[in-house]
Amino acid sequence: MDAPTIDFSNQKVLGILIAVKSVFASKGFDGASMQDLAQGAQMSVGNFYRYFPSKNAIIQAMIQFDMNCLDAEFAEIETAENPREVFLAKLSDRIENLSNEEAALWTEMQAASFRVPEIAAVKRTMERMIRKKFVNALVRIHGGSSPADLERYEQHAQLIMLMVHGFAQRRYGSLKTDQADDKALGQLVFKTLRMAFEASATTTSDEQVLSQ
Repeated sequence: MDAPTIDFSNQKVLGILIAVKSVFASKGFDGASMQDLAQGAQMSVGNFYRYFPSKNAIIQAMIQFDMNCLDAEFAEIETAENPREVFLAKLSDRIENLSNEEAALWTEMQAASFRVPEIAAVKRTMERMIRKKFVNALVRIHGGSSPADLERYEQHAQLIMLMVHGFAQRRYGSLKTDQADDKALGQLVFKTLRMAFEASATTTSDEQVLSQ
């Protein structure tokens, strides 16, 4: 049962994915055994294998599920009356409320992608999807869809992803640091990204120039 064929509407599958997140976060992708994962899901190992034949299948399913959730979030931005407000609110929430567990999982996934080709492929697909969604959101917010506009939005999308991932890795690598310190850094990350977001709208698009 590999990730593309998983029925994410199956509550049992969703329960397993939620349960194993904390196991992976505490033990790492390499350190967690199938027995650990089955125990975390409160299942026998044999029954667990009926749902997921390997750790890689679980990891791929977790990534796919996150992609589905992100897709739903971007859909809200694309259909919102005030997409700018929704975009910034979701970006702020992603940074300020990033849990230690999520930070650990992002970091573990990054490390696993260097070792496992299947995970690397799913991760690349996810990142391409996220960049495309960011670009579409910026087009919806700022307007302009010329090649120059899209290139600029692509660069800003990559900046957002880079800083959010970097913040997640820092959070994971310094779980015992002062929480106030960590919160202050998160606020600075968001402030920086908001400035970049505003800057992405200041350049006059090719379409606007042609229409003048």
